[in-house]
Amino acid sequence: MSSDTSGAERKPRIVTAEQAEAIRPFGIDMKVMIGAEHTGGSFSAITAYINPGEGPPPHLHRDRDEYFYVLEGTYKLTVGDSEATVGPGAMVFVPRGTVHAFTNTASSAGRLLEWTIPGSNGDYFRAVHEMETTGGFDPEKFAEINRRFVTEFVG
Repeated sequence: MSSDTSGAERKPRIVTAEQAEAIRPFGIDMKVMIGAEHTGGSFSAITAYINPGEGPPPHLHRDRDEYFYVLEGTYKLTVGDSEATVGPGAMVFVPRGTVHAFTNTASSAGRLLEWTIPGSNGDYFRAVHEMETTGGFDPEKFAEINRRFVTEFVG
């Protein structure tokens, strides 16, 4: 993780989408609803607005479990050896170390609620956003971010 949030104060939090921190890593509009800094590092949650044809290539996280809940749109998902096309109301669990990818296959934008335990994905996406807004995409900096957040792209 980019920062040690284990000592961060844990206290109740209520946040609306309008109040959430807006970031744009990989050109994807995201909102950090609850960051690791709010939970002592135990959890983070974001919403992501995924345009048609968008989604991450196959990758894995070695240090955290990831969950998705489809709010809007239709997605082709691959998680390990499983593949499915799902829509609103679908829930996905990606255990740490599992290769996964998804693509919005709908003709309109979709929206996902994504969270990780422990909560480093918010910090990961912030680091990518900062890299891109302070000099553009840099393969060396991106590789360092991936090392720092134990994320690997495969294939």
